[in-house]
Amino acid sequence: MLSSFRSFFIQLALFSIFTMGVLYFWQQYASLRFQTDLGWLLWGFFIIVTAFIHIVLVRSSEQSPRKFITNFMALSATKLFVYLMVIVIYALLKGKAALGFVILFLVLYFLYSIFEVVTLLKHFKK
Repeated sequence: MLSSFRSFFIQLALFSIFTMGVLYFWQQYASLRFQTDLGWLLWGFFIIVTAFIHIVLVRSSEQSPRKFITNFMALSATKLFVYLMVIVIYALLKGKAALGFVILFLVLYFLYSIFEVVTLLKHFKK
């Protein structure tokens, strides 16, 4: 299991370097309207959440498949709800200035969600 987590963290680091590049180009070349000062904070947030969810799901899968399914569904629903609340609250507080934050948040959400699913599928193929 330790080597599985080590492999995951190496993959997460490499993927995060890729997303760091995406974020860097976003901050350099996107219109000011689509930029946010919280880009790097969002990037770190998604790395931490992705790592946490992966660890919880892999550990629950070792207990039983039923527990994995329950945890996967619960974590996915909770994550989606919390993410939606973050976006709505930020948009209500910042108004039109929230556009860059919301777009970047959604881009990172999709990228890290795809990464999460792919790494879980690879883990369970073993």
